[in-house]
Amino acid sequence: MGRCRATWLVERMNVPIPLPVLLAAAGPDSLHALSRLLPYLKGTSAEQARTTLREMP
Repeated sequence: MGRCRATWLVERMNVPIPLPVLLAAAGPDSLHALSRLLPYLKGTSAEQARTTLREMP
């Protein structure tokens, strides 16, 4: 069951979803609990990060 949950979390972390929504749905005690999933996320280039942040309200 843990592997299924981890897969679900990684899929949600790879799309634009507000962090408070993800934390409420996942129910971890802290952000540190999600840090073990970081190696499985899609990478983002510095240019893509700048573009995304400029487009945010």
